[in-house]
Amino acid sequence: PEKQAEMIIAAVHRPNRALQDLSYAVDDLPMHFIRKNEIQKAITIFEDNLGSSERLLTSPVPVFYTRHLARFLAVWLLLLPFAMYDPFKFSWNSIGMIPTTAVLSVFLFGIEELATQLEEPFTILPMQVFCDKIYNWLIEISSWSPGDNGR
Repeated sequence: PEKQAEMIIAAVHRPNRALQDLSYAVDDLPMHFIRKNEIQKAITIFEDNLGSSERLLTSPVPVFYTRHLARFLAVWLLLLPFAMYDPFKFSWNSIGMIPTTAVLSVFLFGIEELATQLEEPFTILPMQVFCDKIYNWLIEISSWSPGDNGR
């Protein structure tokens, strides 16, 4: 396993190397060929999803879009009190505009920040924890042998 880990780390594209090693490991498992084929199908689906995720990660949203959205939102929120003056003219000194504008600003800037975070979801997901869980499950599954189910 140490040599295998070194080879994965040295690979140009680590996920493909790891999937190739996983495929070889499945071929070496002492199980019926139909089960091996099903596992290989699952590995292929996983590899397809990996490719889709990599395309998503390496296709960033243009910086212009993000900056334009933030500037537009700031200008819109700065002009909001002028639009709200008439509805609040019956309150004392239109004082209700301040908390209303503040609450709307917090919500809208929060939505804008959430959208910025969702542009790159892999930076906020605990990917190492996911990988460790999958590794532990694979180690457990590969340790099973025929007859472990009580038959």
